[in-house]
Amino acid sequence: MSTPQKVAVETRGVDVVPDEERTSSPQEFFWIWNSAQFSLGTVVLGSVPVAFGLGWWASISSLLIGLLIGTAVVAPLVRFGKATGANDPVSSGAHFGVRGRVIGNVITVCAAIGFFSIAVWTGATAILFAGQRLLGTPADGAALAVVAPVVAVVVVLVAVYGHAVLLATYRVMTIIGAAVLLGLVVVLLPKFDPGYAGGAYALGDFTRTWLLAVTFSATVPISYSTFQGDYSRYLPRSVSDRSAVWWNGSAMYLSNAVALGVGAFVTTLLTDPGTPWIIGVAGVVPAWFAVVVVAYGLAGTLPQGGLCIYAAGLSAQSIFWRLSRPVATVLVSVVGVSALYVGAVVYDAIDSISAFVLVLLVFVAPWAAIMLVGYRQHGGRYSAADLLAFTSTGQGRYWYTGGFNLRAVGAFVPSVLLGLSFVGNTLYTGPLAGLAGGIDLSAVVPFVTAVLLYELLCRLFPERVLAHAD
Repeated sequence: MSTPQKVAVETRGVDVVPDEERTSSPQEFFWIWNSAQFSLGTVVLGSVPVAFGLGWWASISSLLIGLLIGTAVVAPLVRFGKATGANDPVSSGAHFGVRGRVIGNVITVCAAIGFFSIAVWTGATAILFAGQRLLGTPADGAALAVVAPVVAVVVVLVAVYGHAVLLATYRVMTIIGAAVLLGLVVVLLPKFDPGYAGGAYALGDFTRTWLLAVTFSATVPISYSTFQGDYSRYLPRSVSDRSAVWWNGSAMYLSNAVALGVGAFVTTLLTDPGTPWIIGVAGVVPAWFAVVVVAYGLAGTLPQGGLCIYAAGLSAQSIFWRLSRPVATVLVSVVGVSALYVGAVVYDAIDSISAFVLVLLVFVAPWAAIMLVGYRQHGGRYSAADLLAFTSTGQGRYWYTGGFNLRAVGAFVPSVLLGLSFVGNTLYTGPLAGLAGGIDLSAVVPFVTAVLLYELLCRLFPERVLAHAD
């Protein structure tokens, strides 16, 4: 009889995963993305098109088309981890320079902490308001201050254990999450009206409001741009790019389509679509189903929150590379929990945290654009050893100029600055925010600009890096 495997903390950090440990499969992305998107923190995003004033069919069409656009950008990025055996920020050193990889590290840490805060706040709030509906327990700031840290600690523990435990969690939570979302639909289906016409359009007319919803939906997959290599680095080299991109993209698209679709479905039933989603849901579901919401408020936070903190820990270790991955994860978790406490509990500023995450997409979009262009230019071939030159005195082929590829940085910085001028939300409004009549171009413009600038700079000043793989 075989002895059960002991559950151990993953010791592998930002160092390149050796071939003998790369035993994952592209099908794992089915569990990874479904578990993350089936959490309430993602489902709630489906309320946005309805809150913009769109009807049911307009909301669904905007979600499906926007997700398709965003997935088309994100899906090919899965090839980096498979090609290098490293996570995405480390892989970005091939195009941004060994030191320039820090750009991807900082983006990942900031985005991960933001999404972690939103996920934990959403889960904790679900527990509080469902508990209030069921037992009459308080759902105020003091209660949030007690529940949120408990949820956060459970999430952090899973992230510290690392890759194997995360994958096991993803499998379980995909099944549970699918059951909860299906139950939510079944419970509320008798009240649903597919002819729901919506309300006042956010931008005054249908076309511009619908396009606003499309651009918002596209940002949901794009927000995961720097996270995919955390898992694709465990894919064997023998896995084809087509298979990796297909499984990654299809899982990303379908999981988001289901999650956001359910979010939109539920929102059409709320008395006031502008009501905080969790509060509204707790008010429309039967009291017995509140028990399910309470349980899933905790459990459903694990995959998305764990995915974020795991990514943040790897990126923190890439910056402070002498730390072990578990230690780096714990340290960045302290920052994340502190940000959650100050932002959500002390100042009740979860809307500002959400706006901050949207602003970060201005940085994510051009980073992803440069990575995609760079992959094509390098033919998808990289020297993994040279990507880790920051851990030694050797400079390597990706050292470029002082550790930075000035072509990539020269395309990234102006693209970000231009993108910031198109931002328009409660946290910051740029001077060009109204140029498209209210349609959010803050991710589209920097992405396109970065593609054009990086291509131009590489033509004017060709990169003298040999396309070579170890």
